[in-house]
Formats: sequence, structure tokens, C-alpha cells
Amino acid sequence: MSLRQAGRKAKVMMMIIVMGLLLSGCFIKSLYPFYTKKDIVYDTRIIGTWLDNDSSKWVIKQLIRWPIKPDSAYQVEIVDKDGKPGSFSAHLFRLNNQLYFDFYPNGKIGSNDLIDASIVLSHSLAKITYTGTHIKMQWFNEVWFEQLLNQNKIRIKNEKVEGGYLLTASTAELQKFIIKYGNDPQAFKTDWGKNQKDKDQEALTFDLKKISNEAN
Repeated sequence: MSLRQAGRKAKVMMMIIVMGLLLSGCFIKSLYPFYTKKDIVYDTRIIGTWLDNDSSKWVIKQLIRWPIKPDSAYQVEIVDKDGKPGSFSAHLFRLNNQLYFDFYPNGKIGSNDLIDASIVLSHSLAKITYTGTHIKMQWFNEVWFEQLLNQNKIRIKNEKVEGGYLLTASTAELQKFIIKYGNDPQAFKTDWGKNQKDKDQEALTFDLKKISNEAN
């Protein structure tokens, strides 16, 4: 295998991991971002290397776009305990006095341009509790979201797709949803019981501990 082929294979594997994280049910995804420019917050204290409760390493740095220009976004590189990497661009924003991260896959997904042109990427949302040396990230629970839909308690635009729900509502509508349910403990419930059926209803939650101020 040539170096070029090996590099392409590594890139494909990395993005497969990213899509696995993004499309693995558990939490809701959106076609449109959850933030507007006026909501964006940039905090240099989040820059650094973090270790989560599943022994994955999170390297968070300022995103640099082409041409070389600092951005108000972060580049988040995640390496799991088996050494498998994934990469996102992320915007930290404040809404209703609560911090959130909007994650979006960073880079190509497929092995050629035709595959890339056929894939629609999506945003995911994590509620952030930040204390300086720890970050708690909580994604909205998709099972809870489905229950609201089935009970006709919400009418936010969405499509049922393979891997869960994809919100198709505008950013303005998404923010109304976040403001209404951002403090609902059921939206982030992580302990539904001990059997597997209940465990499948757990929300995706990560507890990150800062291990270095360097992003490497």
C-alpha cells in the first residue's frame, strides 16, 4: 500500500469514527446550527487537553480556517482509548444564561468526491457546565425527545432517519426549543434503571477533566 493510499485510508477511518459518534442515536441532530453569531462566546480557558470518563482524550484548540485566520470556533479532536480519532468544529454559545456547544464534523467523510457530495452532515448540541478544570457535556436525550413527539407535546420540524431523528427546523425555532427544555432534568436523564431497555434511554454525557493547558 502506498503512503498516499494509507493516508486516504486513515482519513476515511477517522471520519467513520466521527460519523459513528454523530449518528449513533442517543441524541438529537439538526440540519441547521443551534446558534447565531450574536450568541457565540469564545473562552481561551477551554483551550487544552482533557480526559473524559471513558478514558478518551479531547484536544480543544482555536479553529484556524483557510486562509490562515483565527476563528471564534474551536477545533475538537477526540481520540478514544483504542486510539481511534475523530474531529469536529465547535461553537460555544450562550442562550438563556446557559452555555452550549454546537458540534459539526470537520473534514471529508468518504473515500471520493462523489461520496462526499452525497452525505448531509448535521449539528449536535451539548449543554455545558464549565468550572475551569472540569467540563460536563450533556446531549439532549433522543428517547425523551421521541416521547414528547408521541405525546404531541412538541411540533418542532423533524425527519425520522436511519440512526434517529434529524431536526429540520430553523435556528430560531431550535432556540425556542432549547430555551423551553434546557433546564428540564428529563431531557438529560442518565439513570433510567438497570435493565438494558432502560439503559438504552440514557442521555449521552461526558465528564472532562483538564490534564494540560496545551492543546496537543
